[in-house]
Amino acid sequence: MPSSSPAEVVNSVLKARIALSLRQPFLASAIMRLPIKDATVYGWCKTMATDGYHVFFNANWVATLSQSEIRGVLAHEVLHILFQHSARRSHRDPELWNIAADHAINLLLLEQGFSLPQGGFAHHAYRGMSAEQIYNLLPKKSTFKFGDKIHNEGASASSENSGEIPAIGVDVIDPDNPAVMGARDTEMPDRAQMAEICAALRNDAASKLKGDAAGLFNSECTAIEEGRIDWRDLLRGWLVDRIKNDWSMWPCSKKHLHRGLYMPSLGVEAPGHIIFAIDTSGSMSDKDLSEVFTELRVYRETYPCRLTVIQCDAAIQTITSYEQMDGEEIPTKVSLFGRGGTDFRPVFQWIDENAVGAYLIFATDGYGNFPDVEQTGGVIWLLTKRHLDVSDFPFGVCVKI
Repeated sequence: MPSSSPAEVVNSVLKARIALSLRQPFLASAIMRLPIKDATVYGWCKTMATDGYHVFFNANWVATLSQSEIRGVLAHEVLHILFQHSARRSHRDPELWNIAADHAINLLLLEQGFSLPQGGFAHHAYRGMSAEQIYNLLPKKSTFKFGDKIHNEGASASSENSGEIPAIGVDVIDPDNPAVMGARDTEMPDRAQMAEICAALRNDAASKLKGDAAGLFNSECTAIEEGRIDWRDLLRGWLVDRIKNDWSMWPCSKKHLHRGLYMPSLGVEAPGHIIFAIDTSGSMSDKDLSEVFTELRVYRETYPCRLTVIQCDAAIQTITSYEQMDGEEIPTKVSLFGRGGTDFRPVFQWIDENAVGAYLIFATDGYGNFPDVEQTGGVIWLLTKRHLDVSDFPFGVCVKI
């Protein structure tokens, strides 16, 4: 193929964008809504890629594609965004997650008759599965050399065993990667706004798909909804199951009397004792800890049970106790102590010596020393974004922030 000038490549991308919106109505809103950026000068963009909002392209690579293939890869990147694959990766291996997401997307695109560059992943055995399900089935020690690749009619097979990264490669980029900052729009939606945008675009796309393609699209949408279970709701349910209380107007709640409000109070004593342990080691970010203390304050207001708050890194740093009905709230500004290494065992030892049978909520990233034996009361691990694989927790229930 003759070499193309940068302006010609940009024009080809623009033509493919317009044609895609006209030929594939289910992607029309998304392809015209999301920004497409030339990132040829950046070393991390070898083909096309997305950070969950922008679609980036390497003009040198795009120049090797036909118009139908450009449309296919644009659709591929747009679906990564709609399905929020950047945000859904969590602790998973980036390359394997990218492969799993590519399988899910490419199978849908092939169902719709798209042309895709040779070298992508589309194993029919994964048809109908979400990216999470595919990820769990992929070999964990692998490279981009396995799986069924896409073969377009008339395409050269010379690169099949060349050892090069396949055409699409690692295109799901961590949105927090600082290397991407320079290529972004100055005013980029935050995570909450991006989630709302993607939800609206998914709903629009789903309303225009029929048949098998609709089923494949919905399997990814279902995975998004399942992965969005609010950890606060799960904790509330966990506490409700364990703190059985009746509410009564006599005596009324003293907490709101100064406001002239007569609110119901706990009519019977709550039998539970909650230990809320907070990992204050150096691996816990200020943002993580801020969110943890915010939720701690909400729980204190919602469940005025007996509560012990422990800050602990490699050793217990502080212990603060709150009684069931004293009305004392968690302060909005809390001093942090610790910021060293991580060892969970001191908290469990303290419970064994001072609060046998108490229920433990431990906010942490999971990187530390676990006790050999679980304490009797029950444990929830409240996990930060970058956490230890849940399969490595020896006991308890893992809930992700």
